[in-house]
Amino acid sequence: MATQTQNRIITFGFDEMNQVRASRLTLNWPNGTQFKVHANGKTCEMSVKLLGRHMVYPVLAAIATALAKGLPLERVLLRLRELSPSPGRLEPVPLPNGALILRDDFKSSLETIHAALDLLSQIPAKRRLVVLGEVSEPPGSQGPIYRELGERIASIASRAIFIGGNFQRYAAGVRRGGLPSSAMMDAGRSVLKAVELLREDLRPGDVVLIKGRDTQRLDRVTLALIGKKVCCDIDFCDTRAVRCKTCPVLER
Repeated sequence: MATQTQNRIITFGFDEMNQVRASRLTLNWPNGTQFKVHANGKTCEMSVKLLGRHMVYPVLAAIATALAKGLPLERVLLRLRELSPSPGRLEPVPLPNGALILRDDFKSSLETIHAALDLLSQIPAKRRLVVLGEVSEPPGSQGPIYRELGERIASIASRAIFIGGNFQRYAAGVRRGGLPSSAMMDAGRSVLKAVELLREDLRPGDVVLIKGRDTQRLDRVTLALIGKKVCCDIDFCDTRAVRCKTCPVLER
């Protein structure tokens, strides 16, 4: 793209060739991510409330854009430090029993699942658990995609609950990855079943990644675990007007 325009080019990323770049990245779970910012000939310590390496890219893009508009670097960093995770996008949620949820239920394309698993693998926890729904618009044959994800989950988590119609595919990958059958559970298409399975198993110090496509509405799992009354158990919802937290059907 840079070769196709006469306009000013500003690059950002982790490589040293970029004009705005990050280095020395560390995860400060569950508070955010820390790194060094190099821009305008300056190096600054930076911490954001967003979690994970892939979330640093939009931060760098914001810095680059603001500098291009003439804003001072220190002011830009100050504002970005206050930016909180968007609901349902790698959002940490503490539970009353001392466990933590990593809520990422807003979307579930393949690349976002891998990004979430990348982050989960870095989180220090007594146990890592995964609640995973279906892949949104899988790019290719579904069998290999689900088996690959199952195998990857086996290398990161100690327990897994699957929601949707792909349990056998996930399970084949989980077994191939070395986890026993007793470590994975099939919730079918029932969110309430997933809640029940989690409640039976969650312990203080556990971290649970909840990941699924928007129409599965896996935010109901989090709502139930933090103490909300959840009775709705439909397996598909594509309304855009309201989210589960404020939906009048949630408690019916």
